[in-house]
Amino acid sequence: MGWDWGSHCRAVGAAGGVCVAQSVKIPREPKPGEFDKIIRRLLETSHARAVIIFANEDDIRRVLEAAKRANQTGHFIWMGSDSWGSKISPVLHLEEVAEGSVTILPKRVSVKGFDRYFSSRTLDNNRRNIWFAEFWEENFHCKLSRHALKKGSSIKKCTSKEHGDAAGSCGVCGDVR
Repeated sequence: MGWDWGSHCRAVGAAGGVCVAQSVKIPREPKPGEFDKIIRRLLETSHARAVIIFANEDDIRRVLEAAKRANQTGHFIWMGSDSWGSKISPVLHLEEVAEGSVTILPKRVSVKGFDRYFSSRTLDNNRRNIWFAEFWEENFHCKLSRHALKKGSSIKKCTSKEHGDAAGSCGVCGDVR
């Protein structure tokens, strides 16, 4: 379209009332001072105060701590994912920094018969699900390919009989609904 990000942002802002001022990535292994740097960067866009944060609860806590150190309590409006919406640990003793936050917690319900169905899946009867092989390897701590096995590793080759090892139970069904 020939727009630079600034033009696009203004166009979206004018039409929809929302503009993404910046996107900041939290490093996988943050160095000391990294979260203070994130807060300073967020403050560079003075008119942007709402911060949408999708991160694990430890990183959320460190962002809130950095905001407190920067004396920015009450400056930002935090919007977060379910990784902190139902937990106290990310905001414990940081309640004043997190005050007014909006978090999202998806509704979780059991689907009748799902655990029974999912527990009945095996490598032989579930070839159409392209993620099932990865699930099988993770759930039963084995590898499907001989090439993936490392010499001296305690990980065994999958036999497709592992299902019996779990005594017919689905250890992760609650996580895949």
